[in-house]
Amino acid sequence: MELILEDEKQENGFEKCPYEHALYMKEETDGSQLYVCLYVDDLIFTGNNPAMFETFKKTMFQEFEMTDIGLMSHFLGIEVTQSEEGIFISQSRYATEILKKYGMETCNPMTTPVDSGLELKKSDTGNVDPTYFKSLVGIAAASIASIWEIGKCIWVPIATRINYARKLKNNWEALCKKASVLRSKKDDIVVEIERFRLQKTPTQECVYWRNEVAEMENNVATLEQEFNVGKKCIWGLCPDIFERIKLGKLVVNMITKTDLLIEKKFENGFLIDLPPARVESRPEPPSTLSSSAHRTLAMVLNKLQDESTQKIGIWGMGGVGKTTILDLLNKSHEAETYFDFVIWVTVSNSWSIRKLQNEVGKRLKIEIDANDSDGIIAGKLLERLKGKKYLLLLDDVWDEVDLRVVGFPNANQQNGCKVVLTTRKKEVCRKMETDAEVPVSVLPNDEAWEMFSSGVGHVSTLSTVKTYARDIVSECDGLPLALKVVCGALRKEENVCVWKNFLRELRSPATSVIGDLNDKVFKVLKVSYDQLKNTEEKKCLLFCGLYPEDDMIEKSRLIGYWRAERIFSSKLTLEQALDKGEAILQALIDASLLEKCVKDDFVKMHDVVRDMVLAITSLQGEEPTHLVQAGISSEIIPEEVEWKNAIRISFINHDLRRLPESPDCPELLTLLLQGNNNLMVIPETFFNNMPSLRVLDLSDTCIKSLPTSISKLDGLRELVLLDCENLEALPEEISALKELEVLYVGQSKLDIRSRGMKSKELIIPVGMIRGIPHIEVIELTSRLSDDSTEIIAKELSNLGSLSSLVFDFRMVGNLQHFLQNSIPWKETRLMQFVFLAGKCPHELYRHYLWFLEDSKKCERFLGYEGGGEERDNGLPPAIKDALIRSNGFLLCGHEKLKTLSELGTQNTDELRYCQILECVALETIVNRNGLEMSAFSNLEVLFLNELSNLKSILCLEMEEGQSSSPPPPPPLNVNSFTNLTSLSVCNCPLIEHLFSSGFMLQQMSNLKELTIELCLGLKGMIPEDEKVEYEALPKLSSLVLGGLFEFVNLFEGVPTCWQSLDHVIILDTPKLRKLPFDTNSAPNLKGIRCNDQEWWDALEWDNHAAKLQLLED
Repeated sequence: MELILEDEKQENGFEKCPYEHALYMKEETDGSQLYVCLYVDDLIFTGNNPAMFETFKKTMFQEFEMTDIGLMSHFLGIEVTQSEEGIFISQSRYATEILKKYGMETCNPMTTPVDSGLELKKSDTGNVDPTYFKSLVGIAAASIASIWEIGKCIWVPIATRINYARKLKNNWEALCKKASVLRSKKDDIVVEIERFRLQKTPTQECVYWRNEVAEMENNVATLEQEFNVGKKCIWGLCPDIFERIKLGKLVVNMITKTDLLIEKKFENGFLIDLPPARVESRPEPPSTLSSSAHRTLAMVLNKLQDESTQKIGIWGMGGVGKTTILDLLNKSHEAETYFDFVIWVTVSNSWSIRKLQNEVGKRLKIEIDANDSDGIIAGKLLERLKGKKYLLLLDDVWDEVDLRVVGFPNANQQNGCKVVLTTRKKEVCRKMETDAEVPVSVLPNDEAWEMFSSGVGHVSTLSTVKTYARDIVSECDGLPLALKVVCGALRKEENVCVWKNFLRELRSPATSVIGDLNDKVFKVLKVSYDQLKNTEEKKCLLFCGLYPEDDMIEKSRLIGYWRAERIFSSKLTLEQALDKGEAILQALIDASLLEKCVKDDFVKMHDVVRDMVLAITSLQGEEPTHLVQAGISSEIIPEEVEWKNAIRISFINHDLRRLPESPDCPELLTLLLQGNNNLMVIPETFFNNMPSLRVLDLSDTCIKSLPTSISKLDGLRELVLLDCENLEALPEEISALKELEVLYVGQSKLDIRSRGMKSKELIIPVGMIRGIPHIEVIELTSRLSDDSTEIIAKELSNLGSLSSLVFDFRMVGNLQHFLQNSIPWKETRLMQFVFLAGKCPHELYRHYLWFLEDSKKCERFLGYEGGGEERDNGLPPAIKDALIRSNGFLLCGHEKLKTLSELGTQNTDELRYCQILECVALETIVNRNGLEMSAFSNLEVLFLNELSNLKSILCLEMEEGQSSSPPPPPPLNVNSFTNLTSLSVCNCPLIEHLFSSGFMLQQMSNLKELTIELCLGLKGMIPEDEKVEYEALPKLSSLVLGGLFEFVNLFEGVPTCWQSLDHVIILDTPKLRKLPFDTNSAPNLKGIRCNDQEWWDALEWDNHAAKLQLLED
């Protein structure tokens, strides 16, 4: 029989009691319980669900010949009486038999087993029978023992239940402390996840752990409400003691579960590398490509499919379109289909093994230690590429590159790997041992004319222009880059004199050293440069040549350099200068002398255009001299004569380790030394002879201090010290820089994702900031002490020329002092700012490493971390005053705010970007009052995270005291959320439907990006009974769902339009059974990424072909 119960234990959930091995227990999820006690061949059982009794008896009858004798009346000498009043157990029959046996049946009952007044003395009756006496004593002891054991069995569970109620307060406090510890552990893990979110992703183990933590936090929040009700008990007397016992038990159980979550060890870590994308995103090739480009691509693809061809060389002169062919190949279906990885590497003329390894490592998401040797890094690359079929695209190769030394497995027929390279010289193809060479020829005359005519517009057909136009095309020799640049110079130009002059200059001899540059290309580029409308545009273009080849140039920083050099008028305000710079950049892009990048904040220069710029700014060139060794890894310092003649010097990413003691640079305007990680010391006299210096950039170097000779730079206007991790203090001598207008110190927005915050505090001398009277732009993101922060805040408030400020005020009082005393703020001349204030806002850098980058996307950004010190549901006055002018806002840790409508519509009118984090009281973003006032009418981006009490984003219900049932229809002509394009909702467990109404769905019809993660209570996008008569989210292009374990409805039954949708990720959403889109309804959808093949296989599809086509590998 015990074996049967053991089987029941395995199959049906019975557990054997560890303290009483004859007792078996079973508990169902609904609270039903069954207890079975086995004694030889007898069974007794009890519980709280009669249905379980019947099921158990049926099982036993099938296995044994048994008799059900009904309710228990006797068991092991114990009598059991069961009635409606309860269960009574006794041993009365056994006790009566004992009394008869020893002649005591006529004795009177006593409350004590011994007469308290009896005097004991020696008996005169003779010896006592010891056996008889021992038997009597043993029977009495056994009877008492039975009663004691029964009492214990009864008292232990009673005491436990009493303690649940009695110790509720202490246990609740213990749970809160443990929950706080658990939250800290979770926050630390989230910090790491955020820090590496571009390179790594959490393990499934970590995802489940975070889900359990989120569920635990949700349960604690629910219990807190019940506990607060329980606190209303007076002197321990509660209206329902059983509810208090139940609550106490839940608290104890949650303490146990919390301990387990705290003690959780991730043996193999909680982050794993994100799989590299199969194909790297690059700028789209021009839409109007020549037929020749497509023919050349077809030749390359044909050779690529030949199993005997492993290496292909594409060669031709600079500007002929080789990179365009490689771009087309990178985007081709064949590349995306046949290979595990398509790896693009720009080699350039200044290549090195380490540079190539760094680029490949970044592409494959491999961490490379700067201290590792080339051989060790090559081993890491080989290991990552082991067993993978790669296509390596090497652009702009100038000499032989040993790919084995870099770390690439040898491409052969067995592994299916291929290499395609571009070069200007066929000789390089021979050195690289290519199996096939594909020459890229110039365009035929008809294609060249077609490209030119399309580029310049209708003017090419004018009778007065056409002859000159054809001659100019002839001079371009069919070179696509030359044609493109000429089109930029002459687009829509109807003045025939301009055409005649352009042609004449094309035919004149070159006056600068050309070097490797094709003579025809150089002439076209040079004439196009000469055709630029003014000297400002020319100087700006030449300045771009200071950057390394193929480098992405940050526009705002570039314009800042131009402004400091006074390339355009000093009378322009900062805002006007930025507008002017943007206009010049656009003009250079339109002239095809600069190119756009994937990121709008950057531009780049074609390597052939850069060659032209370097030629005309060399010592032999006709323009002012530049000394440029950017991107060239070398420890060699140029000769002093080169320093002396230069007006601009660039050693960006040069691997400089030392500088000359005191170079003579009388004409030097700009010195760019950023990116030299091994530069640790600047000689004390280094700046002695640079009287004209206007721009100095020392970012991303390892200097600890600045030399005192920096005081000699009395004309310096811009000083950049970003990402100088070892910088300990700023010298007092900086206050001698009376012309300084721009000062950057701290973390850059470019590196904030991959670099941690500096732990030590930067020392800034008292009075230094105040001593720079003309300072206009200050970005100070280094960690400062509280005292230093207060002093600097006061000094900042005394500056009369400030137009841009990034600063962490820490205390709200410091911000209040600045707002009350700063004249630029009062006169609204402070046009750009990032203000941080509150409990510990600087920790935002550590917790949210995307914060600094995102904040600078807004011209005016405010970050505030509350601490519960607010007197009401609102914000401190200083925060409100700053918020009115902000178009970006981050609110973190506010403990009282229930709806963002309470901020006031006037405070949110300017907002374009809003992040709300960890506000525990927040229940809705906009309530009906806020809706009627059109709150957040201009908001474009909304990010919601860790809002444990958030139930809705837009609530149409009336406020308390204004209730009406049903609620009135939504107000007409309101603009809340009508400009929203991006919405992200994470870790909000109480939201059941993202869109609480069809009205809200309509308000957000401009939404383009939607991300929902770890919202454990989310059931669907919109309630099933909500009627929607228009297409939902017609402009949505990106949809990400993750960790939604109760989510079942993705717009099912709602009219939808997915014409713009091209990016979908669905992870850990097990209950979702049907997707509302396929290849017909979402024609631009490239694929759907998921992490559960079983879930994908179980999806219901109306179009089975779409299921096969849309799954991403």
